[in-house]
Amino acid sequence: MLRVNIIIKFLSFTFKLGEFITLKIFIAFLRMLPHGLAVRFGGLLGRLLHLVLWKKVDMCESRCVQALGVGVTIARDIIRESFINLGMFAVEFIRFPVSKKHVRELAEFPDSSKALFTEALSRNHGAILLVAHIANWELAAMRVISEGFPLHVVYTPQRNNNGADDLIENIRINDIGMQLISSDSKNLREIFRVLKSGETVVIMQDLDARKDGVITKFLGLDASTHDGIIKLYNKFKCPVIPVKVTRDSNNPTHHRVIFTEILSDKLDKNGKSFGEDINASLEMCNHVMEDWIKEAPGQWMWLLDRWGYTQKKI
Repeated sequence: MLRVNIIIKFLSFTFKLGEFITLKIFIAFLRMLPHGLAVRFGGLLGRLLHLVLWKKVDMCESRCVQALGVGVTIARDIIRESFINLGMFAVEFIRFPVSKKHVRELAEFPDSSKALFTEALSRNHGAILLVAHIANWELAAMRVISEGFPLHVVYTPQRNNNGADDLIENIRINDIGMQLISSDSKNLREIFRVLKSGETVVIMQDLDARKDGVITKFLGLDASTHDGIIKLYNKFKCPVIPVKVTRDSNNPTHHRVIFTEILSDKLDKNGKSFGEDINASLEMCNHVMEDWIKEAPGQWMWLLDRWGYTQKKI
């Protein structure tokens, strides 16, 4: 959720020259372009953002070196690719109103993943989809919704900036088809209602939980981790399903959406059932996302600062 606001704020700052060029005009321009050209243009914007935000780039490279144990040169390439992916994602998001009719061409959702999801929902306990800020997860959500699976997405509201929040929310609801649930504690009952009704809640699990989280290892470093997934599973026994989203390196306009397993059916490292040991179960969730990041590190959003809370405590 955060990365859309970052890009829109950047575009608003960059392209609002006096009163002649507005963000709305630029968005209209992007929606007129052929999709492939628009996505490539987004990659160029990501490169520009990489140059402009050089202080944040330095921080991202430092995180990458620590988390992946790679050298500075490799980390530099990874972070550059991450910004390029961020730019492509932002343009894809802006273009959803015109590209949604082609969602089945833009994102592959294999029959095996549909079957796994259907089997999980047949247990009548609802489901939780575990998602990370990798590639274009919102395109993945649109693809899943296009198959008739309603998704209720837990999101963190951002501060309104030049109407950016209204634009983002409008696209998510009217074009992607999401049903949004604010992460505010007062909306916990809505999450309960969704799961009781046998439907699906989507949770971004790679965010810094700050003082409210459980300290676990993420890519080998201490990180504050949200434990809501585990608490919801213990209350409702809703299957927890990691959703792997990847951008095709040879064809950046194309994604794959893979439901990898029902994680909550597995035992933790100590042989206990999922949810029995909160820390061990959170480590299971972390390990899944770590594998995704290691497989395609340039597609993860290193701007997130996953370790912000724990590093500030040191």
